[in-house]
Amino acid sequence: MYNKDTFEKRGEKHMKIGEKIKTARNIKGMTQEELGKIVGVQKSAIAKYESGRVVNIKRSTLQKIASALNIRPSELVFEESPKESASFHVRIISDLELMDSLKDYYKLTPDNQKIVRDLIRNLVKE
Repeated sequence: MYNKDTFEKRGEKHMKIGEKIKTARNIKGMTQEELGKIVGVQKSAIAKYESGRVVNIKRSTLQKIASALNIRPSELVFEESPKESASFHVRIISDLELMDSLKDYYKLTPDNQKIVRDLIRNLVKE
């Protein structure tokens, strides 16, 4: 397993999930096809994950990818340390209003989910 600084040592602390997958795959010396076979998806799916064309990767798929690349799933998803990540999760789970909103979010169509994500990103930038 890579240590917690795997991506930081490569100067890539703020990478997106797809970039982290590609970096870890390259470090492991694995092709997209090889990773896809281990994970149970096509090479084209791995390419889409890495390029960012698919951003809502199933949790189970992320877990398989992380396992194949010998890293923790949290290393793909979060920029924080495991302790900071755990604290973040506790905040989310403790916020009942947010949890209700997340339930509603998952009832939306993929297009409307994207609109919500874009709105949040735009509000944060302001």
